[in-house]
Amino acid sequence: MPGLNISYRCCDKKLPLYIRHIEVEAIAGQFRQQLVDATCDRMPQETLASVDHLNVNGIPFELYLDKDNIVHDETNQPVLGICEFDPGTPDAVMVSVSPVSHMANAELVQSTLAHEFGHVVFEAPGWVVSAARGPGLFVDHTNYPYKAHRTTTPDAEHLSSQKVAAKSSNEQLRCIYFAELRANEFMGSLLVPRLQLARGIKELAPKHFVTVSDIPCSDPKFPAFTQQLAADEKFGFCFMKNLQNELAERFGVNRRFIQVRMDRYGYYIQETEWD
Repeated sequence: MPGLNISYRCCDKKLPLYIRHIEVEAIAGQFRQQLVDATCDRMPQETLASVDHLNVNGIPFELYLDKDNIVHDETNQPVLGICEFDPGTPDAVMVSVSPVSHMANAELVQSTLAHEFGHVVFEAPGWVVSAARGPGLFVDHTNYPYKAHRTTTPDAEHLSSQKVAAKSSNEQLRCIYFAELRANEFMGSLLVPRLQLARGIKELAPKHFVTVSDIPCSDPKFPAFTQQLAADEKFGFCFMKNLQNELAERFGVNRRFIQVRMDRYGYYIQETEWD
């Protein structure tokens, strides 16, 4: 398929430069619109897996994908996915995602693949540039330690939360923390975009006895108005759960994924717990 072209604010090393989550959402939109039509809700896994080369901020590279074999980390433990770069093949990045098995259902495999693509978009250009620059003019190239890079997705929890390291004095830990946050936000915005979710809610809410209304939003990260979803009958919790389950089916993710996206996009959920 044609290569994907992505651009965003970066430094001279082609690393992301103070990218906020709302910008990650827009970058995921750039990526998505080159793969599927705006009327599409579910991102077909075969479409996502067909991406084989990208040009990110003017840095072209190939992408090799393996989703047929169980992935293992450095300690030989099975993990969900890996994104890695070997300076021995400086114009290519490798993504490996474990297939459906006892440790991952189809929805988790899809989420992992989207998460790894977040690393491809935001980390890989810097890896490629770093390898291309190599040592300085007066450094012995023969024994120069070219650096390999790898990010690992060990389990499902990794796709929804990160250990608090944003204020760590360890620069490497801080970089890893923000890289994982970006990859998770990219994953969420790619698989369940804001506009498509709003469209799905509007269509399905009446079926599940959920009322949608506009309310003022004081959060500057969101539009002036957001939407309230109200299911205030005795079985309101059950109605809301059914709506989220159908949305999850529609987008090819799980219910928790939909809950996170609703929260991320500023939806206010009003429901009544049943006895």
